[in-house]
Amino acid sequence: MKNSLISLLIIVFSTYFLVEFIGDRLIKNILQKNISSTLNRDVLIKKLNINYLSGEARGKDISLLNNKFDGYLLKIDSVEVDLDAFSIFSNNIIINDVLLENIKVNYYFNFSEQIISDNVRSLKKNLENKNTYSRSHKYFNIKNLDAKNISLSAFSPNLNIEKTIRLDDMNFNNVGNTNESRDYKDILKDVFIDTTEIIKEKIFNENFLEKLENFDPNQLEDKVKDKLKNKLKKIF
Repeated sequence: MKNSLISLLIIVFSTYFLVEFIGDRLIKNILQKNISSTLNRDVLIKKLNINYLSGEARGKDISLLNNKFDGYLLKIDSVEVDLDAFSIFSNNIIINDVLLENIKVNYYFNFSEQIISDNVRSLKKNLENKNTYSRSHKYFNIKNLDAKNISLSAFSPNLNIEKTIRLDDMNFNNVGNTNESRDYKDILKDVFIDTTEIIKEKIFNENFLEKLENFDPNQLEDKVKDKLKNKLKKIF
């Protein structure tokens, strides 16, 4: 009887260890791979804890890295998830609430040879052209998603521009990849379109990007030469 009790305790403890520690790591790695392949960007999740009994999950330091630029496009300090615990290991995951807090969006761009390259438009094109895919065959639906405390930074090293503004909190309902959900890729695409418009409106002067695209460095060089000639004429 005593040996049976000890064996049972060992089995219970081993199962708990596998679920709580190895399970969290396994799901974290799966999430990183699936989100990375879907967005065609490396995604890093520093910490993920899941309570399999209550269906509560907490994530820390989630980063969406850039492809052609250093650093990250998006960083989320903390994520809290309330989901149906019985659906975690099924093909249809039901998520009641998601709270994203302390979100930082970094808009990087360069201007070279009359071409503007940034870290947002390429992601938007991937979402529009459906060039991205998920490695998972699971379906999910988020009933309610809140994004709070969002900041947007624009940075261009070669133009010496660096500015940060606050954005309004966001709320979305019925988000996912089921037939009844609003497609999460379409929502992401709309968010990035709105972000680009906010950048143009609040960070840059009117028609700033269009002026850059039409900028001719040869004209500036000619103007400088003319000014130098005029100064030399005055001297001599």
